[in-house]
Amino acid sequence: MSSIEKPVVCVSATVEEQAEPDIAEFSIWFQWHGQDQAECAERYGSDAKRAKEALGALGLNEELKLSHYSSYANRRRYGRTSGGFEYSARGSLRIRLAEHDVSSVWTALASSEIKASINVHFSLEDEDAEEAKLLGRAFAKARSSAEALAAASGKRLGEVRQIRYNRPTDGFCYSDYRHAESAFSPDSNPMPNINPEPIEVTCSVDVDWWLE
Repeated sequence: MSSIEKPVVCVSATVEEQAEPDIAEFSIWFQWHGQDQAECAERYGSDAKRAKEALGALGLNEELKLSHYSSYANRRRYGRTSGGFEYSARGSLRIRLAEHDVSSVWTALASSEIKASINVHFSLEDEDAEEAKLLGRAFAKARSSAEALAAASGKRLGEVRQIRYNRPTDGFCYSDYRHAESAFSPDSNPMPNINPEPIEVTCSVDVDWWLE
């Protein structure tokens, strides 16, 4: 029996496709200042109530999640004299674009007179499913290249020796299609121009074949 291992051809292939986002995720940062912690807590309670009432008209008041409330004393830059108190808290809301209109949600929050900043970014509900759609194409692309290399070397492509799937280490990069608006005032247009861009979905594989 020969101890010489059969030759191998190794090919990498990447395919890309655009997918329309189907999820909008709102981040709300409540922040205000008052004379003391009691006043801050009262203001936060009022703002949280306003936000829930505004979303309630859209059937989304239960979807608003509130967390990370904290209040703290303002300190003057020099010395330890208190300059009043501030509070901050976080809110989050996740909606399916097929079920709710993102502009209606934004307008409802922006018109509720809460003291807060709002961000919204768009994403895919099931990244794995979108990637899976591309796996077959990526493998076929790799096989086509491998067959050409095998023929060029006077060999025939044999069975698959190994497949490696290269998932992005940080997931999909949303910076290209993230829309963020912070802070709104009574004098500003409550509805920014929100136009989510398609999301670039990438699938990359490394495939090794035996050569016959």
